[in-house]
Amino acid sequence: MKWHRALLFLRLLATFAANRLYAHETAPDNAPVTNMPISGSSIVTLNATTVRLRWRAADPLLAGLLVQLHTLAETVTVSTSPTFPPDSSYSGTSAGLWVALSPFDIHVNVYARASGVTNASVSATGYTGEDPVPGACNLEFRMENDPNVHLRFSEFETVMEFAPANVGVARGEDPLSCDAGQGSRSRWQLTYEVYQYFLPEGDLSEGALFDGLKVVDSVEAVRRHGSKMSSLSSSSKTKLFGHAFPGLGVIHVVVVSDPSFNTSSLYVPAVTYSCNFSSVVPPTCHTQGEIFSLVFLTLLGTYGLFVCFTGHRFLEAEYFFFGFLISSFLCILLMGRYSAQSIQLCVLYSAVAGWWGGFLCALCRWRFGIPLLLTSLAGLVLGTLLAAVVMVTPVVNTEPLRNDLLYWVCVATGALVLPVLMLSCTRALNMAASAIVGSYVAVVALGLYLHAALPHVISSALLRRAVSPSYRQALLVLPFQILDGLLIVLWGALMVCGLLSQWRLTRDRPHFPQCPYQERRQHCGQPRPVDERSPLLFDGQDFGSQ
Repeated sequence: MKWHRALLFLRLLATFAANRLYAHETAPDNAPVTNMPISGSSIVTLNATTVRLRWRAADPLLAGLLVQLHTLAETVTVSTSPTFPPDSSYSGTSAGLWVALSPFDIHVNVYARASGVTNASVSATGYTGEDPVPGACNLEFRMENDPNVHLRFSEFETVMEFAPANVGVARGEDPLSCDAGQGSRSRWQLTYEVYQYFLPEGDLSEGALFDGLKVVDSVEAVRRHGSKMSSLSSSSKTKLFGHAFPGLGVIHVVVVSDPSFNTSSLYVPAVTYSCNFSSVVPPTCHTQGEIFSLVFLTLLGTYGLFVCFTGHRFLEAEYFFFGFLISSFLCILLMGRYSAQSIQLCVLYSAVAGWWGGFLCALCRWRFGIPLLLTSLAGLVLGTLLAAVVMVTPVVNTEPLRNDLLYWVCVATGALVLPVLMLSCTRALNMAASAIVGSYVAVVALGLYLHAALPHVISSALLRRAVSPSYRQALLVLPFQILDGLLIVLWGALMVCGLLSQWRLTRDRPHFPQCPYQERRQHCGQPRPVDERSPLLFDGQDFGSQ
């Protein structure tokens, strides 16, 4: 009994001392103190000066606190020490810490600073002893407990890594060993779910980011609003590849679950826009070769709109378009895979190669006609587009299609099916190819300005898979938001209008008129009309020979 009274007295004394310290405006280390609520998130302005963030954690059921800070562009550093030692600090636009609680902890203090003046979304989540501890079995990163999702991105994919979790323990107890056997209370029973949540397209504001973080601030909310990428077991590699969407904010969230107690915990979400933010305020998002790509696709989209409505009426212009697409696509594919040239040069060379390819196709139409061959090329482009659309559906994330040989066989088969089936209806195939492909290129050009997902259909299914060897590991989840739905409706409307326009323009003409070269020869070979004013000698011949 005396022991219990002494323990109670010590606890009351510790509570009194902590409350006295809590009442002061500044900490002994002169870091300004900001008192934070234990539930919900708050917006705090940070700069290069260290601030102390304090949470009250007197609930004895709490075993630990997951603290997280998020900024739009500035790097924030968070630590449990005012000196920011490397083994207990983390830096990034999304940074967090796991703070284990001792029996006498009343408050949790975390120190933070930023690389520049910025607003940060700050929140903390309390977990009990039955909840799994995210990142507690870290063997790769600097901190002992690292609950952060580590992200990096390239031109083609994002790479996401996180440290394995451990089972939870009660407040003040020593954590279980990560090397323990596969029993009922070991980390090997834990399972993981990886989700993505897409922010509004074209919105790079802090408000959109902070609102998106509030949407996925709990396990139930993540499962309800997020797009599931993958489910992992405790023996799986905690490294995943995903698709990079330049200019589109994506929140990556990992949920770890303990089936023994039917409990789950969240890792610190990580946000990426797959681009580099500028230093201006408000920051803008730039990628390598963005201006070149915009100019290139704007001109191509304008030409595609012309082909959509008049392709079968002006066959030389149509076949120039399809020859351009085939040649430029092959050029940028080969240069991206086998050369180290910049994106600007790849786009420039592909434009030159496309011009020559288009010129040769238009020349073949002008000189020889050969509608069967040229229509087959147009049908091949149409089939490739439709195969690419199929290859951005969830079927591409299945294990068999990670094999490159099987993947490209499926793409080639899909690209050839349509032209082979419709080759007997060359006029219908030609008009459909002009309307569908031309309208798609026009919508892609518009989608680039709006940062929509539709332009990523071809790049995801074909270009990135062919150029980047590691892209076959990427799990593709395409965002489908209101803007994408509107663009798809626009694509469908342009297709229908393009087909009707081509049919109206060519309804009184042959399906495939004679090539201009043959028409010119026939026109020049016809006898000229003879009347009383005709000369006796005509083109070096006597009149009777005419």
